[in-house]
Amino acid sequence: MSEPIDQQAPDLPNEVLLHAFHFFPLKALIIGRTVSQDWRRLIPLADISPIRRALLDFYLTLVSSPIFPQTRPWVLANLQPFDRQAYIDDLMRQHPYVPEAFRVWILEWPARAVIGCVWPGLPNFYSRGRYVDDVHRVEGTNWLAPVPPTVCAIPFKNCTPEAEFIPALFIFYHRQATTWLILDERDTLRDKVYTFFEGGNELWDEDGSTEWDDIDADWIGWQRRTWNNIEAAARERAQKNEPIFQLETMPTDLPFVERVYFSKTFRRHQLQAHPWQQRGDPEVQQVLHFDENNHRVTDIGELISVDIHLMPSEPMMPIN
Repeated sequence: MSEPIDQQAPDLPNEVLLHAFHFFPLKALIIGRTVSQDWRRLIPLADISPIRRALLDFYLTLVSSPIFPQTRPWVLANLQPFDRQAYIDDLMRQHPYVPEAFRVWILEWPARAVIGCVWPGLPNFYSRGRYVDDVHRVEGTNWLAPVPPTVCAIPFKNCTPEAEFIPALFIFYHRQATTWLILDERDTLRDKVYTFFEGGNELWDEDGSTEWDDIDADWIGWQRRTWNNIEAAARERAQKNEPIFQLETMPTDLPFVERVYFSKTFRRHQLQAHPWQQRGDPEVQQVLHFDENNHRVTDIGELISVDIHLMPSEPMMPIN
């Protein structure tokens, strides 16, 4: 018979353990809570970075929810490994600043616990209608999936004398909204996640384009709001007596849908953004208007498509 788990834990002074916990990555902190009652008690007292602590708290919120197990089957069946460090390195080669919460999330978050179908190791086909329940599957396209990632340039304060491009990472596409992680380092923009409704991708000011836009202070805040939406969808389905999807009963005839990713010009209700590295090109600069009396360009221009792959379900495999 194996020894009780408390007797298997290293018998170290509390001061040593508290010091060691400071250096633990997120996954080690999650696993460490299961080592012994002492570790479980001490980890919350350790000098852990605020971001790791917030991610650990969020992880515990997820796994304690009765809805969470019902959101796992499709995720676990479709996870694919990717080089996490290379993903961050690719971003930083394009722009030197990546929000720390997002960086830690990419490098340390347990892949099996991702929510909202948003993760570089999940498919990026567009799903809607009878293919989604907004619990097990969320309507839209996972735009973290294209690897390597592309930092985009989105207009900021357009049609004003201060018009410019700011760097952003495209996160998610919904037919009525787009979500962007801002990579600009200014205090008024740093770390924020903007969700533009009606397919928009222009930021008029730090407070959002319209009263309909959603602004989250940071990546963890957006994750929490995403989870709140998933729980709300689960409650709504329960009230309507509609079941949450099960992997074996999910529709399998998902159609291939190609979505435009980049374009040379902008039009409302369309998704367009230029690669950040092309922001100085003359044809890209034409998007910016410095005279508030000017009107935005309305022709769609040259389109550059990015394939959206329909990835088959794979057997569940260990993911680092």
